[in-house]
Amino acid sequence: MICASVSEQLPCGTVLDGEIVCWRRGRLDFPALQRRLAAGGRSRSDGGAAGLVVFDVLAFDGQDLRGQRYAARRRVLVELLAEARAPLALVPMTPDRETARAWLTEHSAEGIEGVVAKHADHTYTARRAWQKIRTQLSGEAVVGGVLGPVDAPRALVLGRPDGRGHLRVVGQTLPLPRAASDELGAVLHPADAAHPWPATLRPRFGDATPLRYTRVRPDVVVELDVDTAQDDGRWRHPTRYRRQRVDLRTPDLEPRPSRDR
Repeated sequence: MICASVSEQLPCGTVLDGEIVCWRRGRLDFPALQRRLAAGGRSRSDGGAAGLVVFDVLAFDGQDLRGQRYAARRRVLVELLAEARAPLALVPMTPDRETARAWLTEHSAEGIEGVVAKHADHTYTARRAWQKIRTQLSGEAVVGGVLGPVDAPRALVLGRPDGRGHLRVVGQTLPLPRAASDELGAVLHPADAAHPWPATLRPRFGDATPLRYTRVRPDVVVELDVDTAQDDGRWRHPTRYRRQRVDLRTPDLEPRPSRDR
């Protein structure tokens, strides 16, 4: 469907830079895109709609545009997609810092992870100069397990209660600084038989090996730096430990993984 729409709406020889996304229930849905790709690109019955979000134009009308300034390429792209129809969409662009800041703070609920900053004078070959600025969020989670010894954890395996009060795995942290490892190692304790999680967990996105870890009593709540990328309630990327929340217990956590900071 996307290939046919591109062929129908754009002249032969046009080369675009873009990304295929899936939109479901009011937000971008990366797992829905993975399922669609696994199905060979065929539509599924889960309500997800696929589309191509276009970032840049590399060639048009027989001319290689990669050596032109981004500002010039953008003018070509806007004109080229002025009457584009779904599933094609032109990503918005602004030179205004406050507008970009508003996009960072106001669109995380839709699954927008951040913005990309490009210099108006750069060519397409200067991609190393582009900057991806992620929306910064904070979140709380329960420590349900650790990588490494309980008294000297290298990283944390995190959980949050779902709508039925069951503790669900929502992610893990980056490696802990030494001071954080010492602090948490003094308050974490090995789990008893009532721990709700299995001995191994399914791998994170991008990993193939099930996660082996040590279960701990799920009674320590921590605050984290997270981003907006979530897959079925799990943080897709490792989080960064900030501090222990001694004022919170597991029942205090609402059944959602993060909030804007």
